[in-house]
Amino acid sequence: MSSLKAYGKLDEAEQARLEARRRTRKRITIISLSSILLVAIVAAAVVGTSASSGNSKKGGADKSLSTSVKAVCDVTLYKDSCYNNLAPVAKPDQLQPEELFKLAIQVAKNELSKASQHFSKDGGVLYNGVKDNMTITALENCQELLSLALDHLDNSLEAGHGVSVIDIVDDLRTWLSTSGTCYQTCIDGLSETKLKATANDYLKSSSELTSNSLAIITWISKVASSVNIHRRLLNYEDQEMPKWLHPEARKLLQSSDLNKADAIVAQDGSGKYKRITDALKDVPEKSKKRYVIYVKKGIYFENVRIEKKQWNVMMIGDGMNATIVSASLNVVDGTPTFSTATFVKAFIQGEEWLKGTGISYKPGL
Repeated sequence: MSSLKAYGKLDEAEQARLEARRRTRKRITIISLSSILLVAIVAAAVVGTSASSGNSKKGGADKSLSTSVKAVCDVTLYKDSCYNNLAPVAKPDQLQPEELFKLAIQVAKNELSKASQHFSKDGGVLYNGVKDNMTITALENCQELLSLALDHLDNSLEAGHGVSVIDIVDDLRTWLSTSGTCYQTCIDGLSETKLKATANDYLKSSSELTSNSLAIITWISKVASSVNIHRRLLNYEDQEMPKWLHPEARKLLQSSDLNKADAIVAQDGSGKYKRITDALKDVPEKSKKRYVIYVKKGIYFENVRIEKKQWNVMMIGDGMNATIVSASLNVVDGTPTFSTATFVKAFIQGEEWLKGTGISYKPGL
């Protein structure tokens, strides 16, 4: 028996690697089976009820539609909100999960449009009787944040025209999660005022519906991923680079000649600009081409803000301990949290690379 064990014996490192691989395969297989089971359940609810509706008239069609909406809403956190808002407006040709997902975004957008009116300077009820500057600034921040959230919902709807949501799932999840962050940032900015509870009530419905949309697209993505589970099992060891890292970004980050960037910022005068904010003023609006800003080593005391119409902006520094952006706005001085950020990207369009850029952000240095 001992001789059999000795034959072909692996060293400890190799044995550990094989064990880790087995555990990974087992874990992925379990996820795969669970996803397939979930697909079967929802498919039975959606397709089965659709087929049975052919045996009856309007009553059967309504039941099929109701069952399909419920099946999709069951994957969300706010099930009642999802069903109560989707069921009355869904149509018989929207039985498929992808169509119901798009409808969920439309409903969330409609609710947010109504809620945003309360935060408007022009007749918004939240401004009634408000005189202190901090509350007024917080409300202005909310108006801007909710405008951004609406833009993200618009992008989600427009991007889904003519293509499968599976092909743009990463963008959809980014836009929807960012919308949810906008809601919460607005409420957080009002935390020291008497308006927080009222504002929260106004945003409750749109916030829940946006969360539901994110849950639905996440579920659709998991179902689609389960189809390719075996391919991933065979190739998972080859995925060394993160998927979000675009080849263009990798090439730029590894380049030794960053002077070819579209704009160069340097405190010593060796670049066209001495401040990052000045360089951003020349960024073209809604550019389809990557615009690269190289920020040379130094400590830049400024609140940097990349506006919503400045698309595809990429910044590269000389290292996290060399290129430092710092500022000192804070709540104590009467500035709402949203406005204190040292570095703000107001709108994400396409791919943004914040990791590995060689720039550090330090408040109050």
